[in-house]
Amino acid sequence: MQETAKFVRSDMTRGSIGQHLLYLTIPMFLGMSSMIFAWMVETIYISILGARELAAVSFTFPLIMGLSGIAMGIGTGASSVIARKMGTGDRDRAEIISTHSLVLSFLIVMCLVVIAYLYLEEFFRLIGTQPEILPLVIEYMQVFLISVPLFGIPMVASSILRAVGNVKIPGYAMAGSSLLTIVIGPIMIFGLLGFPRLGLVGSAWAGVISGSVRMLVIFYVVIAQENLIRFRNPHWHEMIQSWKSVLYIGLPSMLSSLIGPTSLGIIIWLLAAHGPEVVAGFGVASRIDMLATMLLMSLASSVAPFVGQNWGARKTDRVKKGLSMSYRFSLIWGVICFLILGPFGDEIILLINGDATVVKSAALYLLIVPISYGFMGVGMISGSCFVALGKPMPNLIMSIMRMAVVYIPLALLGDYIWGYPGIFIATALANFIMGMVAWRWNRAVLRTEIAKL
Repeated sequence: MQETAKFVRSDMTRGSIGQHLLYLTIPMFLGMSSMIFAWMVETIYISILGARELAAVSFTFPLIMGLSGIAMGIGTGASSVIARKMGTGDRDRAEIISTHSLVLSFLIVMCLVVIAYLYLEEFFRLIGTQPEILPLVIEYMQVFLISVPLFGIPMVASSILRAVGNVKIPGYAMAGSSLLTIVIGPIMIFGLLGFPRLGLVGSAWAGVISGSVRMLVIFYVVIAQENLIRFRNPHWHEMIQSWKSVLYIGLPSMLSSLIGPTSLGIIIWLLAAHGPEVVAGFGVASRIDMLATMLLMSLASSVAPFVGQNWGARKTDRVKKGLSMSYRFSLIWGVICFLILGPFGDEIILLINGDATVVKSAALYLLIVPISYGFMGVGMISGSCFVALGKPMPNLIMSIMRMAVVYIPLALLGDYIWGYPGIFIATALANFIMGMVAWRWNRAVLRTEIAKL
């Protein structure tokens, strides 16, 4: 009976579409939102240290997002291939690809950590980090880089688990490690319970400890419960073939993920001209932004395995219905977020930091950008569908368009006319425009691919 129940949960080609999407989304949302909540609490801890420390962490966002995006790209590629194999009933091949994907993620992540460590100072000077803040940023990132394999490789493993239908454990692991970060963060930062006071660096060490725990839990499930790793001498030709299939999806996904941090780096460079307090305000608002949109990100992540399995099984009606439900929910959630964050942004920010400039800049962001959340969600869902269909290039093209054609030109124009509020207006406009482009393009591609079946 237990095996049968497990099979039904992992088989998304039959049963209620809404229940499958709910089953996929809720654990993912709880895990990811708990992680963002932990970052919010960490922001409060750091704000106690001072505005300089808060600005220092804000400057690290582009590099952290870039490293995360590369790991996410590998996970996206693996999830797409594995979900379609599961849809065709080829569990054996799915296990082989899982093993090879984890080996690939280890090699890539470790190389990136070494490169990032060697060029930390050059990177942060490039994005306009002020000289008085730069030493704080470098000290923080030197420790943070230790944690990159501890969240990057489990990120790939979690994507693999979701592709085979196991969504609860990744969510529980993220939630548990986030709770651990909240508990040990102040101990490391402020030197409680006899520990030395480490300041900003203590936050990075808390991430290392919680990441180690999360990695142990995820890999226990991957190896002991799901049997997704094949312990045998690798056939190199077979491994190269798996890497090619994963990177066919994963490499464009990585490049798409890198474009976001590149855009963010340019935006922070523009904001830095208005002072470190504005950068700090943007950093606080960005974390609230991530918490508010986490449900949409979770839903988009859930769409990929659902569409992948049903597309592999040639159940196109279920694919279309699942997408329609997801789009409608995204738009409704966007309206809800705007009605909460717009009017009450000042009060929310004051719970985190009392600096007048930080509060003003962050509240402006929350007044302007949330109106576009629904369309941003539509874009993310459309992007997940492209990946699930084995078509990664539209996402890459749209990411390049968003940065080079829409977002950065509008941000430069908005900054010139209105100052930093104009940058926030550009963010909202970019979400609107690219959400509509992604939806129309995905609808056209889906119609064409269905006609070929």
